[in-house]
Amino acid sequence: MKTRAFLNSIKGLVSFHLAVNIAIVIFITGASYYHTPLEGGKDTLVYLGHLALLQSTVAGFIYFLTLNKWLFRLVFSALFLFFCSFSFFVYTQDISVTPGLIQAVFETTPDVAIDLITLPYIAFLIAATLVLVFFIKWHNRLRAKKAIFLFSIIAAACIALFFITELKRLNTLKSRLPYNVFNGVEDYYSAPKFQLNTALPRGTKKTDSLTVIFVLGETVRADHLGINGYSMNTTPLLSKQDIISFPNIYTSNTYTGASIPQILTDKKLNIDKESYTSIYSLAAAAGIETTWIGNQTLESSFAAIVETNEAVILVDKYKSEYSFNKELDEVMLPLLDSVLGINTSQLVTLHMMGSHWYYENRYSDDFREFTPVITSKYIPSLTKEEMINSYDNTILYLDFFLNQVIERAEKNGVPTVVFYISDHGESLGENGQYLHAGSAEEQTNPAMLLWLSASFKQRHKRYALKISDARNRALTTDIVYDYLRGILTIEE
Repeated sequence: MKTRAFLNSIKGLVSFHLAVNIAIVIFITGASYYHTPLEGGKDTLVYLGHLALLQSTVAGFIYFLTLNKWLFRLVFSALFLFFCSFSFFVYTQDISVTPGLIQAVFETTPDVAIDLITLPYIAFLIAATLVLVFFIKWHNRLRAKKAIFLFSIIAAACIALFFITELKRLNTLKSRLPYNVFNGVEDYYSAPKFQLNTALPRGTKKTDSLTVIFVLGETVRADHLGINGYSMNTTPLLSKQDIISFPNIYTSNTYTGASIPQILTDKKLNIDKESYTSIYSLAAAAGIETTWIGNQTLESSFAAIVETNEAVILVDKYKSEYSFNKELDEVMLPLLDSVLGINTSQLVTLHMMGSHWYYENRYSDDFREFTPVITSKYIPSLTKEEMINSYDNTILYLDFFLNQVIERAEKNGVPTVVFYISDHGESLGENGQYLHAGSAEEQTNPAMLLWLSASFKQRHKRYALKISDARNRALTTDIVYDYLRGILTIEE
C-alpha cells in the first residue's frame, strides 16, 4: 500500500510539472517561435526540438520554485504574470525583448502605458491568472517533497543544459522568452564598456555649407555588388550613378556590437586606448547639426555613441533583427525628407536593417528578382542557391534605397556627400559557413560606397580627387572615421 501511495504521489508530481510546463509553453516560451517561418515537417521538428530544449531548461528552474508553498505562490506567480505581460506583445506584434524595450518599460510615462492596456491584453492576463490560480490550488494538494533528491538531480541537469547550450552557441536560448527578459534587464543596468570622451573635441568651424548623409548598412559584402563586378546585376540603379566604390575594405569586427563602435569613433582596429571620440561630437564641435535615424534597436555597445547626436529618431524601435515583421528600411526616407535642408551644415545618419538574416524580411515582393528563394529559417533545409538568391534580392533592395537617398541628395541645395558603409560581410555557404560573427574572408569584406554632388566636387576638387584615387586600395574600416572627419572639417 505504501509503495502504491508513493507511486501515486510521484505520478501526481509528474502530471503537475508536465501541465505547468505545457502552460508555460502556451503562455510564454511558445511566443518566441510563433512567427518563425518554417516549411515542411523537418523544419517543424527541428524547431519543436529547439522549443523542447528551451522548455527543459526552464523546467529545471520551475521545479525548485515548487518545493516551497510560498515560494510557488509568490515568486512563481509574479514571474509567470511578468513574463506573460511581455509574451502577449511578442505573440501579437512580434516585438523583440531587447534592452531598448526594457528601457521603454521602465521609463515610459503613465499615459503611454495606459495606451498599451487593451481589451485583448487584459483578456490574456485574466486567462493567465485563472490558469495560475488553478495550479496554485493543485500545488496545495501535492506532496512536493516526494523523491526530492531524484527530481532535484534532474532539475539541476536541466539548468546545466542551459549553460552548456549557451557555451556552445551564444544566444541560442538567451534570445528567447523568458531568458531574453533577464538578458535585457542585465544589459539595461550594466554600464557600457566602451568609454567616450565627454568633452567636445576641437573642431574646425566650416566656412561654407555642407550636408553629409551617412548610411550605415548591415551585413553587405562587397563582392555581391554588381558595381564591383559581381556576375548578377544587383546594382542596376547605382551603376548609373557616379559612385566611388571601395571593394577592398577589411574589418576584423564581423558582428554589429563590435563593428559600429569602431566605425563611429576614432577607435582603430588594432589599437586600444582609454576612451574614444564620437564622430558626432566632432561634427558638433565644427558647428554641424547631427541627426540619427535608425531602423535597428540600439545595442548597449553603441547606444552612448548614438546619443551624442543632437536628435535621435528610431523607427519600429521595439522590433529587432529577430523580428519577422520588421519594417523595411524605406520607412526612413520620409524622415530623411523631414530633416534634410533644415540646417545648411548637417550630418544625417541612416542606420539600416540591410541584409541581416532572415533575408526574406528585408525587401518587398517587387525586389524578388532572383529565384528560387528561401522559405524557412532552418538553414540546413535550404539550398545554397536559395540563400544566395534571397541575399542578392536584399542587395537589389539596397540599390533602390541608396538610389532614393542619392536622388534626394541631388536636389539638396548645398554640397552633399552620401557615404555608405556596411558594418561587416556575410558567409553564404563558403566552406559550409553561413551568416556572420566569424572570421571567414567574406565576412571581413564589407561594402563601402561614396557619392559626391557636383557642387561638392567643384568646391573641394583636391579632396574629391583624393577620395577617388583611393578607391582600389586595400583599406580597413578605420578609414570611415578619418574620411568623415576630413569631409566634415574640410578647409580648402
